[in-house]
Amino acid sequence: MRRILIELIALVAVGGLIWAAFAIFINFPSEPKLISKEKELQLGEKYTEVILNLNGFSKIENSKADSILEETARKLRSVQLAPAYSYTLILVDNSMVNAFALPGGHIIITKGLIEFCQNSEELIAVISHEIGHIEKQHVITRLIKDIGFKILTSGDAYVMGEVARTILSSGYNRKQEVEADEFACELLMQSNLEPRTLASFFRRLKEEQGDYPFEHFEIIASHPNMNNRIKNILAYEVPAEFEPQNPWFTIDELKHLLAK
Repeated sequence: MRRILIELIALVAVGGLIWAAFAIFINFPSEPKLISKEKELQLGEKYTEVILNLNGFSKIENSKADSILEETARKLRSVQLAPAYSYTLILVDNSMVNAFALPGGHIIITKGLIEFCQNSEELIAVISHEIGHIEKQHVITRLIKDIGFKILTSGDAYVMGEVARTILSSGYNRKQEVEADEFACELLMQSNLEPRTLASFFRRLKEEQGDYPFEHFEIIASHPNMNNRIKNILAYEVPAEFEPQNPWFTIDELKHLLAK
């Protein structure tokens, strides 16, 4: 009996060593294979349509404002080495200070965000952050993890409505937010804009609206300790010879269009 027990323990130990070696030398992917690009684009179109039909998320019809956002999307894409997506920026008539990235390159921007921004650099910084979530595939990764592929791809209208509300209310993990912040800084630098503008935006939001918006603002909802993120963004290295340029539009121009 004792001999059998010793042999059993030895067998378990050997098995553990084999698995440990396997785990060390086999490179498991950090993220599972998600879905095809084509499928993600289809999901993006569907859920954008669902969200725009939700109460409080009606699309603002303004061709001149749309032109400004289209140019912004084009410029932010053109400076990247190999962007995986095209971006569609959509303005909605909602007073919350918010922005949401959806699958396939769609970004919803609230009227409240436009009104809150002091300058166009702040708005471009927030958009760049959302683009970071898209290009890093944080959006589709989060949805598959939190909701599941089967539910996410359901064609049932009721289910899609609930999933759309989940998209608008859930946040990213700390690692994803840091990556999106870094991506935004790099994208702003490539666009010859001040890369640390995002930190100024976060600071103002915290100072002027306190803790309340942190429960609802997607860009920071998942990471309430904004001081660390502000510090990291301010620490982003900018060459001494760097001279930021003026953006291609002013925030007052956009606000004036939306006030009509």
